[in-house]
Amino acid sequence: MQTKLFIILFTGLLTFLGTNSCSLVGIDPDDIELIEMRINHHKQTAVGIGPQMVYLVQEEDEIGGENWKYLYDEIEGFEYEAGYVYDLKVRKIKIQNPPQDASNLKYILQRVVSKEKISEDENFDIKLKWADSNFVQNSNNELSILGEYMIDCEPLCEELSQALENNEEVTGTFTHLGGNRLKLISMQ
Repeated sequence: MQTKLFIILFTGLLTFLGTNSCSLVGIDPDDIELIEMRINHHKQTAVGIGPQMVYLVQEEDEIGGENWKYLYDEIEGFEYEAGYVYDLKVRKIKIQNPPQDASNLKYILQRVVSKEKISEDENFDIKLKWADSNFVQNSNNELSILGEYMIDCEPLCEELSQALENNEEVTGTFTHLGGNRLKLISMQ
């Protein structure tokens, strides 16, 4: 009986190690780094393979500073909610020989350290048109930023439409309305 219990426990331990040890799945342990990462309360527009929304992040010593970097990759296991600033512990894995159109980094959430709601009157900018890309979509008379953020543009809807049609670059200043809804406050 003790032998069976030992075999079951030993098999369970090997299974656990096999699913949690990167060295057992062909990733060099030197290519893995546990980092602290801050995710901003809103995403930004960017152009990768095509127009897309990206996280604004700070890593390690950059956290708390003024500068934010674009993160084009997803964070496996992370469920983002607009309107919150997140502090995370993330495994950053360098991928050897990634496909040509893929990142050489993979991010896996270890844990959410904090999730703080920002003030409802916090203003922030999102680029709506730049780099020959218009990121505003119109579906059934509802405007969105690439289908991810719904835009309440009243009373600036006509002005927004004209700016998107006539200007090479348009940046909107917004506040959060809750969920993925944004209120357009001004444009430049």
